[in-house]
Amino acid sequence: MAQSYELISRAIVQILENDYAGWPECAPKNNPQPWLDAIAAAAQADQLDDTKFAGYVTAYLATLHDPNVFFLANDTADWQPSTCGFSSRRFGDELVVVRVGEDTRFTCGDVLMQLDGRTLFDHLEHEIDSPFDGCEPDRQLWDAVVARCTEVLVRHADGTRELVQLATFPEKGLVESLREPTFTTYTDTETDEVVVVLTFHHFVDDSAQTLLQQHAAEVSQATRVIVDVRDVSEGMLGNAYALLTLFFNREVNLRDLMGPTTVYTRYSEHNARMRRAQLKRLAQTSDEAGKASIQAEIDQVTSCAGKGFVKEVEYEEPLLFAAAPENQYTFLLTDVYTSGVGEQVVAIAQQAREQGCGKVSCVGRATRGGSDYRNLIAVALTEQFSLVYPMGKTAAAHEGCGILECGLAPDTLVPFTPQECTQDLICAQAKAL
Repeated sequence: MAQSYELISRAIVQILENDYAGWPECAPKNNPQPWLDAIAAAAQADQLDDTKFAGYVTAYLATLHDPNVFFLANDTADWQPSTCGFSSRRFGDELVVVRVGEDTRFTCGDVLMQLDGRTLFDHLEHEIDSPFDGCEPDRQLWDAVVARCTEVLVRHADGTRELVQLATFPEKGLVESLREPTFTTYTDTETDEVVVVLTFHHFVDDSAQTLLQQHAAEVSQATRVIVDVRDVSEGMLGNAYALLTLFFNREVNLRDLMGPTTVYTRYSEHNARMRRAQLKRLAQTSDEAGKASIQAEIDQVTSCAGKGFVKEVEYEEPLLFAAAPENQYTFLLTDVYTSGVGEQVVAIAQQAREQGCGKVSCVGRATRGGSDYRNLIAVALTEQFSLVYPMGKTAAAHEGCGILECGLAPDTLVPFTPQECTQDLICAQAKAL
């Protein structure tokens, strides 16, 4: 099996180099050889199993800083994604617990002083590259690194210190991890402003539209609307359309606002073959008109096979959105966890501001920066493992001015501090503006 692990790891590197749309941007700063050497050394010492191998691979992929590239295992693999039951965030040379899930031994505000006997700086010195999904300290995501540790030295809020043996919990699937949106409202006693707070965690279904319909009267009467998309990543933009009527000072056609979508698709022979297979599966469940359209796309993919990056322009249908009430203004709360469809919503808000038709400001921190890349492909490496990566990217990314690693910056920055573990400083700032 050791030889198989090494072959899989080398196949991953080859696929990324030959087929991944982000490789031209990542290649200058990416060095897979130390990871390949580490896997080979562990195999030579007979210390490599599914779990340790997956740890090496996921850590290596994190150095790309692209959330669209990830490692998958099916139900038959010995390794399955897991968590340590809480989430932490870097502040200075320590990690602060910001969310408690399954492991209730921890409390928000607890400080992780050491991981497996080493400080954060020790980990930074000994880790290969930067497997933290980011280089800037306040954008580093350490949860996957913590989950691979066995014990942590914790300083609790009362000042006591404790060496805690970490537990392992299965990572929740998409459906079971979804949380419902929430609505709150209050009247500011000093200004008599009616403030509405809408909190969303995903746009997978029509729950956003349902929430807004249920509270349409309260929202229409509010002078300040706060829309929280800080941890939104999953879903489709269409399920977030109900929010866009809160963004504009006049009627807006989304097609005219955002313009055509230009994508550079990497049509390697491998990507073209994988894409054709996707389309053929789709055709099996389509009606006759759909099959004809899909066949035309298959023909297009076939003609592009082996040509490398091909410029493709997608034109959206007209889509009109009404203006928000005249005396109403919206604040959009963002963070480094805002990605996917959440980042698309932020991009629309910022484009509206730039074009003079926006009534919305972003408050918080820069988004994840993952929307440069799209059109995901899943490649089966073995019967158990698959690699997922995007074969397309935006024109901005292709021209070297994408948002990978930096994200979309907010209009009002609220730096992270441990105080945020007990107080919602970003929302408080939006209420005060």
